[in-house]
Amino acid sequence: DERSHRRRGVLAMVEDETVDVVFTLYCATLVFSMQIGFTLLEVGSVSIRNTKNILLKNLLDLCVTSVVFYLFGYGLSNGESEHGFAGRDGFALTSSMFSSSVVETSARAHAHAFFSFAFAATSATIVSGAVAERFPFQSYAIMSAAMAGVIFPVVAHWPWATTGWANPAREGGSAVFDVGALDYAGGGVVHMVGGLAALWSVYMVGPRIGRFEHGRNNSQSSMPQQSPVFQIAGGLFMWYGWYGFNCGSVRTLANDHLIIVSRIAIITTLCAAMGGATTVAVDWYRDKTAIRPVRMINGVLTGLVASSAPCAYVAIPNALTIGALSGLVYVWISDLMVKYRLDDVVDAVAIHLGGGALGLFGSALLSTQANLHQFFGDDYNACGLFYGCKNGGNVFAAMIVYMLAIIGWVSACVLIVLFTLQRFDMLRVSQELESHGLDKSVHGGQSYTEFQTTIFKFKDKSGSEGSMEMRVRAGDAAKFAMVLSEIMDSDISHSGGRTPAPPPSGAPRSPMANLGPPRLTTHEE
Repeated sequence: DERSHRRRGVLAMVEDETVDVVFTLYCATLVFSMQIGFTLLEVGSVSIRNTKNILLKNLLDLCVTSVVFYLFGYGLSNGESEHGFAGRDGFALTSSMFSSSVVETSARAHAHAFFSFAFAATSATIVSGAVAERFPFQSYAIMSAAMAGVIFPVVAHWPWATTGWANPAREGGSAVFDVGALDYAGGGVVHMVGGLAALWSVYMVGPRIGRFEHGRNNSQSSMPQQSPVFQIAGGLFMWYGWYGFNCGSVRTLANDHLIIVSRIAIITTLCAAMGGATTVAVDWYRDKTAIRPVRMINGVLTGLVASSAPCAYVAIPNALTIGALSGLVYVWISDLMVKYRLDDVVDAVAIHLGGGALGLFGSALLSTQANLHQFFGDDYNACGLFYGCKNGGNVFAAMIVYMLAIIGWVSACVLIVLFTLQRFDMLRVSQELESHGLDKSVHGGQSYTEFQTTIFKFKDKSGSEGSMEMRVRAGDAAKFAMVLSEIMDSDISHSGGRTPAPPPSGAPRSPMANLGPPRLTTHEE
């Protein structure tokens, strides 16, 4: 009967809400796990003298951004607004949704808040790697607070909040050019914001000591890099987490969104794959003896960044185009940074600013009308400029306005923070601290002992003990002991197990001839 049919409909709706909440929470944890990737990639890209500093800054990033986003950022990004610039309520999660007596409504609000926090932390941490090895961790805490508390939330409000001026489905008013900005998963909100902040920070802080002392064309490899294993492992962690980034932004699996999220996963993968393949192909063409894994993983990351804005709107074949262009954009901007002596340790500007801008152009040019109808509904009457439908020009114009607004807002805010830090002599560590390494200077000692004083003890034929002291790299002491032991065994075996006869007068004598098996002790310095 009608009552039973209505009851089944309510149960189905509750089940959909439950699935959506669990899906959002799962994707948020994937985005959160990208912090592991950022940390590994950055640690692998710096000298071992600054390992603790990088670890501390990435932990600090999560701690600071979680608090300030809770207090200020969520309200600015998701609160109601009159003119669509920034939210004016919901600070500290005080919106009525969070205290709703309807379990599903409250749960969805809390899950979305956690998902938003993960995005804010991602945008803020982009700056960390760019200015590594010379930016004080106290200053980075201030920058992270500004990013997560004000800069990122305001931009996030524009295309994502229901009342934001760039939201294609804006409520209570018309979006810019009546079509809004097609920034699905944050090509502008997360990556252009973080990339611009990184660019200005690199410019203001200046290059590391020795980075450009041998001419304008120094390559990135001229500075010590700790571990390609960490770099690639970190990049792969980020690739894995990106599926939460892009797929989770759909926010619901109801109706056609189940198809959309499945398509997004494929587009994300293809963009990443083409970004990495294009980068390594260009590097191979330019120099067949300098094909570095970190460059390929950076191309992959640029492809992932470029996929973020358009992955819900473009056709799958266009992912190959966007991915290939992302590899070229990465190589081009990375070269420009070196040419203009801008020292970006992890190529954050090329990856996030370049990839983010490319992704926004991808949305403006290649979004299909069918996919836009599927995502926004049939009332959304527009498509990418290249498809020639009605309002295609409006979509492109809206994107230009949106990108210029991001550039203006982020540049103004970040420069205020950086000039304030400079005014209080907090923009950069001293030359002495930088030369010695921040771990030893600020964080209580080196993470790894690069050199050990190793004492080799031995016995001669008479049974008397002797010793030999050497300074060797950590981990090499055992190798030296094995070599010494092999030499001694060789001297003895040549004489059939007997003590070798003394050499003829005037002949060189093996220094190990009278030594017994070595023992070693080490102490760290």
